[in-house]
Amino acid sequence: MNAPQTTDPIMAPETAQLEGLLRDRLAGTALTFSYVEVLERLDSTNARLLASESTQSGPRVCLARVQMAGRGRRGRAWVASPDASLALSLSWPIVSDQPVPSAYPVGVGLGVIRGLEALGFAGIGLKWPNDVVVGDAKLGGILVEQRLPRSDRLGCLVVGIGLNRRGSGALGLDREVTDLEALSDGQAPDWLALAAEVATWQMRLHSVLMAQGLVALGDDLDRLDVLAGRSIQVPDTGLSGVARGVCLDSGRLRVEDETGVLHHLDAGEVSIRRSGHA
Repeated sequence: MNAPQTTDPIMAPETAQLEGLLRDRLAGTALTFSYVEVLERLDSTNARLLASESTQSGPRVCLARVQMAGRGRRGRAWVASPDASLALSLSWPIVSDQPVPSAYPVGVGLGVIRGLEALGFAGIGLKWPNDVVVGDAKLGGILVEQRLPRSDRLGCLVVGIGLNRRGSGALGLDREVTDLEALSDGQAPDWLALAAEVATWQMRLHSVLMAQGLVALGDDLDRLDVLAGRSIQVPDTGLSGVARGVCLDSGRLRVEDETGVLHHLDAGEVSIRRSGHA
């Protein structure tokens, strides 16, 4: 059950501006959105969309200037402060006979990187299953959640995206991090333009991922998978070996152990660290 909001969301004046940016980027396509909101302060963009109702096929888009209780993978906190982070979620309604491919979250990560590349960034990769990284430094993360459909309501698929825009050095995390300002000679991308580009790529890829999983994105995966061919460790299980890429159909990571046996790892069961790192 989602925790209740502890703050009353206030609509930000940038809502209309983000709507306009999205319309511009979707012009000439059949894609659209059902609702856009930019909020001044919010507990969690994902939680808000999980609790919302929509019968329209186009996604709902929620962007928060300040996110107080955002969640990352495995329950980790993700807090977005003003101008420092991107806290963005999109949701699509789903029906009972509409399964979400297990490889979908990996495809979301690829879409985030494609959006950043469209803004001129380079050298960004995907660390399976859902970390957006530059080398060993984390730039952002992805959390995909579902609300299952019932007889009295549609379900929904929610994609949450968090990116460090600036000031990552002040986060005080126990791992190496970076931000977009550091990657662009001290000039962070415009907050709304960043949100619009990333959201647009998710809209473009959503139907592809739902129908085909990662099959149509194999080239991007080969190019952006930072673990492929690297020696890794799986702390939760004690497994160590060499990463042999991500399965296009299942989104599982293939790991070859020292005896040559190939293991297939689910995204939800392990945390990956490169060998030689704490």
